[in-house]
Amino acid sequence: MAVIDIGSSSIRVSAVQSNGRMIATNRAPLAVTSPVPGFVEFDPEELYQSCHRLLKELLSENSCSGLAITNQRASTVVFDPENSRPVSNGLGWQDIRTAPQCLVFKSKGLSLSPNQSASKIALIMDLSDPQRNRDLKGCTIDSWIAYRLTGNFITDHTNVATTGLVTPDASGYDPKVLGILNISTENLPQIRPSIGYFGDANVLDTGIPLLAVLGDQQASMLGQAVTQPGRAKATFGTGAMVNAVTGPLSPTTTTKLPGGTFPIVARSDTGGIIYGIEAIGLHAGSAIDFACRNLGLAENPRQLENMASKSSANSAELFVPALSGIATPYWDFGSLGLFVNIGPDSSPSDMANALTKGIAHLGADLIEALENDSGTEYRDLTVDGGMTVNSQFLQYLADFTQKRLRLSTNIEATTVGAGLAGFISNGTIKNVEEIDQIIEFTKTVTPQPSLHLQEVAKARKMWRTAIELSLNTVPELSSVKF
Repeated sequence: MAVIDIGSSSIRVSAVQSNGRMIATNRAPLAVTSPVPGFVEFDPEELYQSCHRLLKELLSENSCSGLAITNQRASTVVFDPENSRPVSNGLGWQDIRTAPQCLVFKSKGLSLSPNQSASKIALIMDLSDPQRNRDLKGCTIDSWIAYRLTGNFITDHTNVATTGLVTPDASGYDPKVLGILNISTENLPQIRPSIGYFGDANVLDTGIPLLAVLGDQQASMLGQAVTQPGRAKATFGTGAMVNAVTGPLSPTTTTKLPGGTFPIVARSDTGGIIYGIEAIGLHAGSAIDFACRNLGLAENPRQLENMASKSSANSAELFVPALSGIATPYWDFGSLGLFVNIGPDSSPSDMANALTKGIAHLGADLIEALENDSGTEYRDLTVDGGMTVNSQFLQYLADFTQKRLRLSTNIEATTVGAGLAGFISNGTIKNVEEIDQIIEFTKTVTPQPSLHLQEVAKARKMWRTAIELSLNTVPELSSVKF
């Protein structure tokens, strides 16, 4: 199965076998710009051309029975179907330029976050076609790539559920929302089940069936065998996401839950929709990149990890990774990143260790929020993402959460999960339950037995003190609540 995996900073096109093994991968960077703070943009045409080129290269060397797409969610493209070209740069999911519009929508009884696609589509259409005389199309990245490959303007339940445009059960678009935004269903993609046939992609002058479309975290859930209620996973890549399956019962809201998490669609097929819950951390690996690129602490993440290992685990230094605000559970867009407990003896190794600990503390916050909003205690957690190569980070996470962490043989669970969804679609894999026998977990990280719970409580208290210093740094942004 060929899989297009579009992350926040790179594009991967891989061949995945039905046993969950990746046998080939082609990569390209995804250029993202931030012209002013709070703005995150990308070139949709460049994104498509990179996907198409990498897919052609993969298929020229590998025989694949179908295609699957998994992608960063809520990032937004508006295009003109007359020429299949975008009318502006795409807006990344981290982009919060629509915060003022969201406040206006809130006064009209509509609660939207600037991170969602709804306000982004409305803004681009307002700027490009204020009178709505053109038949512009607004969508998430999956729809953009699928449209260019197949000619079908479609999306799936996992992606559309994060846009803010649908009813709580994600079965269709919400007329009230569309009315306030001045968007019609004709401007939006058709919603289809995540696991199913989406059309034939035209590559190498032949058609390859597009058999699955999933948001990145939902694909990661499949790739980590998180398929049933009571299971949860955490992904630590550019950002941090913690997800769990809740089951077939539809949520009653699309907005934030009391603990700061959000209801999501975990997956869908012809049998119906399975729902879930998500906690969101805006910065994980991106904070490590920031320390290397902007602060010059190290030349690369691996070197930073080696530096951190030379610091004492009991060192007091901490870093709060709130580089563009902080999400679950606080949701404070005016929070800024900071180092705390810095003294005359603090070394570069201590600063590197502070970063590692801070991201692990943030992960612990996400897991606590997920448990609070789901009413479920998760005794263990499956973990994937680029930061899982950092053994020190994993040990801190296990210690702060007092959870057993399980790692699969392949850290690219998102790609693997999307590929397995494609095999379910074409019948090679009978059903989702068979994934339990496919995914192998070869490494386990447990809390240090010598670490007393009082020490954990002290460390977590120190973290919360640091968070309090970070919150409300920019009052104008902190006052914006969604």
